[in-house]
Amino acid sequence: MITLVLADDHRLVQDGLKSRLEREDNLAILECVGTGVEALKSVQSLKPDILLLDINMPEMTGIEVLERLSQSLNSTAVIILSMHDSKDYVVRAVKSGAKGYVLKDVGSEELIMAINQVAQGRSYLSPQASDKLLEQFNEVPEPRDDTLSKRESDVLNAIVSGCCNKEIAENLHISVRTVETHRLRIKKKLGASSTASLVKLALDKGLVQ
Repeated sequence: MITLVLADDHRLVQDGLKSRLEREDNLAILECVGTGVEALKSVQSLKPDILLLDINMPEMTGIEVLERLSQSLNSTAVIILSMHDSKDYVVRAVKSGAKGYVLKDVGSEELIMAINQVAQGRSYLSPQASDKLLEQFNEVPEPRDDTLSKRESDVLNAIVSGCCNKEIAENLHISVRTVETHRLRIKKKLGASSTASLVKLALDKGLVQ
């Protein structure tokens, strides 16, 4: 018997899914909940085999529930059941530990197939969700232009020298806001996430005097 918890904030969806799934001899709905917090508590207390989880949930989103569960030793597998088929949702769900992603516009037979596959330790993605995931891996990243302008080079040299934004602004006769803008552009061009990594990249690439 495959035990399930159903988490969806629409009571009509809950009732419809519960009625359909309970017609299957090997499926049992342990509980239906309407918020992300309730979903998390239900999984922790009932330890179902599978959590059917919507993304748009009150109090805590489905993705946040997924992330919390992935940090614990809970063995419950999660199938996202959502109306969203965008690449960002699919990729984030899979990265957060979802074992399945099923769109709400599919037939009940596909959902039941997904449940059975995930219960057997496999994964299942609706064809549309699978296409979105493939898009992520097939994307060719745009080449980054790391060429700095004369002003950006001046700002970078000052940053490496240890000057703060105010000092750079005074030395270059520009506003602090302009310095901040240059700093952000330089980080983006060089792919730096912090000032420390920016300084290291500048030195490694020989971009400073």
